[in-house]
Amino acid sequence: MITSPLCTNAILLSERWLKVLSDLGRSRATVDAYCAALSHYFFFCALRELAPENAIFEDIAAYIRPQLPGMTQPVASATLQLRLSAIRLWFDYLIYMDVISLNPLPRSGSPGMPSAGRGLVQRITRLSDIPDDSKWYGLLNYVSTCSLRDRLMLALAYYGALRRTEVTAIAVEDIDPAHRLIRIRAENTKSKRERIVCYGPAITPVLTAHLRHLREQGFTGGALFRSVSDRNPGSPLSYWSWSKTVREWADKADLTGLSTHTFRHLRLTHLARAGWKLHEIATYAGHRDLRTTQIYIHLSGSDLAARMALTVEDTDRKIASIMFSPEKDYER
Repeated sequence: MITSPLCTNAILLSERWLKVLSDLGRSRATVDAYCAALSHYFFFCALRELAPENAIFEDIAAYIRPQLPGMTQPVASATLQLRLSAIRLWFDYLIYMDVISLNPLPRSGSPGMPSAGRGLVQRITRLSDIPDDSKWYGLLNYVSTCSLRDRLMLALAYYGALRRTEVTAIAVEDIDPAHRLIRIRAENTKSKRERIVCYGPAITPVLTAHLRHLREQGFTGGALFRSVSDRNPGSPLSYWSWSKTVREWADKADLTGLSTHTFRHLRLTHLARAGWKLHEIATYAGHRDLRTTQIYIHLSGSDLAARMALTVEDTDRKIASIMFSPEKDYER
């Protein structure tokens, strides 16, 4: 808890800004992430005896590395990018409210930016860690002993390449059993664009059993996945509960890096292996930018080697025969 009187005004302004974001329809996850980012920044300002709204560019630079005393190394690039985005948007709000006149956290490419047009923090993009086939099937074998609800959630999350907020928001009314389709409502997606996903025929009897179980409990509509806890029985399952379940699976199966997003990565990768075109995968995933889809598709080394052999094997063999023919000296 931040107790510095220098942060009192900033806290009130941040609460007003977050309330505006919520009223504008920003997702709960986004608002929570921005709240956490601002709290972290305010704590930094409190340590430096600085009113957060009065920060200048040099203060922001000091915040970037290492952010807080005692940190042995800088925070992950993605985390820092998120925090800086939240802080920058908050300063934009302060400008709109006539609290300040200049944003001390400039955007990439801003005139006179000290970093010559580049972002203040280098954006590092890494491939996510997804399990290979043996680990994936091992996880499925473990999950096969879990409740019907959890197994169905994993199946739909995978088949539909769904984010955690999307799979937990599915309503009974969103399902078209006749065509095995699921409507993903715009308000539940990251891009705010509605889309349709599908599931395999093997899931039909499982889904039917789950719907019958819901009817027996008195639920004929609304949330498809509901809590079975003693505290909130029958209430719509939160994405936090779904994340907790997957973390428990990861611990039991010894799969570090496994998350609710892993199932989405896997599905898009498997679609790429099956020969789907990039724009088809992007449409199914709900991506606006094809570059985002490219990041999500993980072709293994064996996949790439096989594709290479099918396309340029003759050319590669000719080049190698010229450079590495038996009469050439390999040792030099």
